[in-house]
Amino acid sequence: MKENKEENRRRFLQRLIAGTSLLGIAPYMMSLGGCSKDDGPLEEDPPEDNVPSGEIPRRTLGKTGESISIYSLGGRATLEEAWGHDKAIYIINRAIDRGINYIDTSAYYGTNARGISERYIGEVMKTRRDEVFLATKTLSRSYDGAMSDLEQSLKNLQTDKIDLWQMHSIRANENLDTIFADNGCLKAFEEARDQGIVRFLGITGHESPVPMKALIDRYPFDTILMALNAADKYYRSFIEGLLPTAVEKNMGIIGMKIPAKGRIFDNNGIITMKEAMSYTLSLPVSTTIIGIREVAELEKNIQIAKEFVQLSADEMLAIEKKAEPYYKELMFFKGLSNWPG
Repeated sequence: MKENKEENRRRFLQRLIAGTSLLGIAPYMMSLGGCSKDDGPLEEDPPEDNVPSGEIPRRTLGKTGESISIYSLGGRATLEEAWGHDKAIYIINRAIDRGINYIDTSAYYGTNARGISERYIGEVMKTRRDEVFLATKTLSRSYDGAMSDLEQSLKNLQTDKIDLWQMHSIRANENLDTIFADNGCLKAFEEARDQGIVRFLGITGHESPVPMKALIDRYPFDTILMALNAADKYYRSFIEGLLPTAVEKNMGIIGMKIPAKGRIFDNNGIITMKEAMSYTLSLPVSTTIIGIREVAELEKNIQIAKEFVQLSADEMLAIEKKAEPYYKELMFFKGLSNWPG
């Protein structure tokens, strides 16, 4: 029985790997000729990466058609600390200099006051806006609240246009009807898009795949930001319960919680950062976002992204097994541990 379960998982991962290639978002294309629905992809050495030497590979952000770096900068950690101004500005500029062209933040990020992250990013955007695909979020589910957040985000980010505006943190007990009501936030999203203030619409969530799947089944959002790490399969799996649907709908898929706020390095090192990033990047995602505390972390993650090679299903299974004993700590964001998130 255990062998059958592992083989089913292997085949599932193989189909996801095949989906990465079929969507045209992998750094290389795998040959899938002759594979049936129940068979894995043919074993074959991938052709050479066509990304210029020294650059971060890029993938297409789903149906948006945008080309973005497979490793992107998240607006948390140092970027949301009131004390971190100078370091944050350096990290943002350094990320862009090194080829990162996707930056994600939120109207609410800030350890002592909301908006700190957006304001730091805005200081850089006032001179480098055309180099970045810029994403931010609102937690509000009302029209008035979302519009108020958008107005403040534009001011903080020192821009007149947001590339991607996202409904932040869709929860397990979410009342989706509130979103679709006449005074709901979706009305604000559509209005902002129609007026050219935002280009694309997305949703985010890390607690449960169920309401997020219901939401994308109900409305054609452009992108989805979901928690995807090596412990995912052990509880409320986004990889099983949401990712295939997002792939089918050709959404831009963004992975987060990859290192679980550094918890992958606890317990004498569960898995390495290279394993953590490579695992998620082997899934059919457009990019991964990670918050940065130190410049050295940024440089290390960029190097991992530049050297990324698609993992096989067996390699992914091995990483999952390493994470299993610690899955509650690694998925604190699903309410499985008391560690602060």
